[in-house]
Amino acid sequence: MDLMVKDRVALISGGGEGIGERVALMLAEEGANIAVAGRTLSKCENTAEQVRKLGVKALAFGVDVTKQDQANDVVQKTLEEFKKIDIFVNTPGHGERKSFLETTREDWDFAVYLNLYGPLNFIRAIINHMVERKTGKIVTVISDAGRVGEPGNCVYSAAKAGMVAFSKALAQEVGRYNININCVSLGATRTPAAARDRVGYLKGRFGDKAPSVEEFEAKVAKRYPLRRLGEVDDAANAICFLISDRASFITGQTLSVSGGYSLVS
Repeated sequence: MDLMVKDRVALISGGGEGIGERVALMLAEEGANIAVAGRTLSKCENTAEQVRKLGVKALAFGVDVTKQDQANDVVQKTLEEFKKIDIFVNTPGHGERKSFLETTREDWDFAVYLNLYGPLNFIRAIINHMVERKTGKIVTVISDAGRVGEPGNCVYSAAKAGMVAFSKALAQEVGRYNININCVSLGATRTPAAARDRVGYLKGRFGDKAPSVEEFEAKVAKRYPLRRLGEVDDAANAICFLISDRASFITGQTLSVSGGYSLVS
């Protein structure tokens, strides 16, 4: 499908691996120039190099998304190089992975700063530019935890739910400027970061008797109507649709890409 993104500029937060990396490559294949930002600069540079091999331009930035000044710097340098930002995709996310009864304020801050303030920092840095140009597409990856709640990730659920409400509100504020604001809500998805997280979670909970990641994922998949976990391409396909002109009349929406896990419309 032609996404109609040729010569557009996409800034992708969390583009060093997994879903963000795949979105970067899918957009680059269709002629978009890409700026990749993420916690690990070397991973972002690897994504940028793959993008350049597809014949378009790319930038790479190491960034702590919880820091407003760093988000501002990434946006400013992207604008200096490309003169515009048409698309912003926010993919980072992680939960506290413990009962709320066991959490500390440090756990709350981690979940809220990464999952709520992270995307807010970038969107605040970008939105005036999009308003001035009267065009823009923003998609934030959330989780079905933010739609139905997830025990063991209470604050994460709250932060992701906050992004849903924020996106709805912002969509109403900036719709008159031809800016689309949407969310993609994921269930359990097989990404590199999720695999690392599951290894740590299983070892922490079960010790030497921990099942393999594959055994754990097979058990989780039984909770899904489609009987499988999500793949990187499942998420990336939905994101790329929502930031394309194919979705120009969609805004303020949350699309669940979760194999029917929550069945939330």
